[in-house]
Amino acid sequence: MVLNAGDVMRKDVNTVSGDVSVLDASRIMESNGTGFLIVESEGKPAGIITEWDVLVKVTARQADPSKVPVKEIMTRNFIYVTPNTPTNKLVSVMKENRIRRLPVMDGGRVLGVITSRDIIRIFEDYMDNVAEVSSRYGII
Repeated sequence: MVLNAGDVMRKDVNTVSGDVSVLDASRIMESNGTGFLIVESEGKPAGIITEWDVLVKVTARQADPSKVPVKEIMTRNFIYVTPNTPTNKLVSVMKENRIRRLPVMDGGRVLGVITSRDIIRIFEDYMDNVAEVSSRYGII
């Protein structure tokens, strides 16, 4: 059975307006235990902001996070996949583009997101299944 993005994505995706300050966005990320937010404009995804953006584009430049809107530091043309993208393709996309979060979109809407932690969880589940089947047949 092949798993697709729609099977493994997290559906709880937090969004903010592009006018929200980086400070407020950071507080939202912290309170939700995530390292990213989807930035919306007129109800549609316009970009993504990650903790790396905050670190490199604000903190390292000693900018005041309460005065920098997220639309100034977000990644506008972010990479995404569709719900029917196979998991092996997800891994390739994340690796090739050196990203840890991959929005899942359909029809211009963000349906969910897959993170590197999700990929690790999928791999762990797979290895547990292999070990169980192997031990059942005396292979391990």
